[in-house]
Amino acid sequence: MPKLSGSSNWKIAEMLRFSYTAFNPQGRQQKGQIDAVDLADARRRLRADGLSISDLKAAQAGSEKPQAASAVRFGRSFNTTRFFADLSVLMNAGLGVDQALRAMQDAASRTGDRQIIGRMIERLSSGATPSVALSSLHGLPEDALALISSGEHSARLPYVMKIVAADLEKRDAQRKQLIDASVYPLFLLAMMFLAIGVVTFVLVPTLEPIFESSGRSPPFIVAMLSSVRGALGDPVVILTIFAGIVCVTIFAMMRPSAMRTAFAAVVLKLPFLGRAISQSALARYLQSLSLLLDNAVPLPDALALSARCCPAVAFREKLLSMRDAVISGKRLPEAFKACGLFPRGIVSLVAIGDEVNKLPTVLENAAGVLRSDAQRLTDRLLALMTPLITIFLGILIGGLVVSVMTALLGINELSVQ
Repeated sequence: MPKLSGSSNWKIAEMLRFSYTAFNPQGRQQKGQIDAVDLADARRRLRADGLSISDLKAAQAGSEKPQAASAVRFGRSFNTTRFFADLSVLMNAGLGVDQALRAMQDAASRTGDRQIIGRMIERLSSGATPSVALSSLHGLPEDALALISSGEHSARLPYVMKIVAADLEKRDAQRKQLIDASVYPLFLLAMMFLAIGVVTFVLVPTLEPIFESSGRSPPFIVAMLSSVRGALGDPVVILTIFAGIVCVTIFAMMRPSAMRTAFAAVVLKLPFLGRAISQSALARYLQSLSLLLDNAVPLPDALALSARCCPAVAFREKLLSMRDAVISGKRLPEAFKACGLFPRGIVSLVAIGDEVNKLPTVLENAAGVLRSDAQRLTDRLLALMTPLITIFLGILIGGLVVSVMTALLGINELSVQ
């Protein structure tokens, strides 16, 4: 089992960026940014410079970008996936991060791409770590940055860059596959809502007076659509719906991280998709933990850093609790079992790896098992999505047609009488 003590000379040295507002000894206010290990380190550095801190918080990634970089976004966006693929090839060929970035800057055909890569080179030249330098990339997933940080600490950065590049390519392929598979179902949904709208606002108002004049109750679906039309015509209902949309939009703009967290928590509870996402996220955690332990990183530090590599934010608190459990004296298999996130088979594999002192290898294999299960679930979901939605829409539209035909036959009966 890896050592739990701090006997290793390895130490986390990742620098984070913090924005501050402070007063100098002359009483003048000044604002700026500072790189530090954590919030306490940033506060200590500012006080050492004789500054009285008024406000100190973590700076958002890329907040210091010049306006020229923002303008680039309105054109063709920076291809992050292609960037990491090229960076991985160069670094695995033996180039350092700065050398690979300079080669990519020289080969870039667009001015915006050269500016973005140039800012990374400037950060590296000023002493920033690769993970801090790459954090200026707009839209780079947080778990990818954490994985790059783990590569810095494990001295296997080229290998980690290859993993990140492959993962980004896989995400793009899955996103394209999902979009392609969703086109036809979304078209069917649009047609369904259009048909229901025509029936609700055109056909139902024509049928209602006939049933009212004859004293007969309309069919169930006609009565239901009539109620929906009446509700949508009520100003109070419309105002309530509009106010709800505005509130959700404002909250999403002011607290985007909280909105993403809430949305992710809902997605994780979905029957098939949630399970696939959960297994993929836990596979990333196990992969990072294996990488760190394979390079003699102390177990508590590896557990803390690997938790950041988990894409599912809702899991991170439980994953961090495993580190506290290990520090308190529990063995790693016991911490895995108490966490409650991992399947029983994975917990058994971890226990075996801990017993035979092959934990990194076993964790890598366990990550592969979870990735395979997640891919299998995703493939099944995509294969079943189109026929399931088609059947569902067929039942809805068929029921609507039957109800309308029943209503028409009822009208015919009334006319005969």
